[in-house]
Amino acid sequence: MKRTTLLFIACIAFLSSFAGIDPHYGVGAVPVVNGRVLFEKTITVNGATQEEIFEKAHRWAETRFVKPTVIASKYTETDSINGHFVVNAEEYIIFRNTFLELDKTRINYWYEVSCQDNTVTVRMTRITYWYEEERDGGRRFTAEEWITDEECFNKKQTRFLRGSGKFRIKTIDLFDNLARELMGQFSIAKAQ
Repeated sequence: MKRTTLLFIACIAFLSSFAGIDPHYGVGAVPVVNGRVLFEKTITVNGATQEEIFEKAHRWAETRFVKPTVIASKYTETDSINGHFVVNAEEYIIFRNTFLELDKTRINYWYEVSCQDNTVTVRMTRITYWYEEERDGGRRFTAEEWITDEECFNKKQTRFLRGSGKFRIKTIDLFDNLARELMGQFSIAKAQ
């Protein structure tokens, strides 16, 4: 029985090594612009003016970037005339939460929203992490040092390096979730 179980586990591990990386998180999924990680998505909102889009987006941000969802946040820029605002937010990303282990990191980022007639563009940049803060102060690093293609993959770019892959996946998921939440504020919206 033990031999069969071990053989089964070995086969699963062997086959999973060929599964590869989900293309959503693969090479090119973390864009770098002028040496800085910059996620960007444009959402089409047909029939809406810049003012209407700004009002809904700003109202969403006022409810999204507050405790307990985030640790801290502040508006670094708000320009209602040009339909633009930036929120600096800090929150936790949970990698694993079990009875015996809580694996998490603080993520700090700037979330920028730019509104125009019929579109809203969202950007996430200036991303930093504070990992294992309870262990001797933890480790701090930037997205550029940790989740870019050059820093996250093995030489053949077929698998994540140990540790950095989970940061890449959860950061991409955070950006996607923020864009999806904002898009949900508009009745007819389509991401590009």
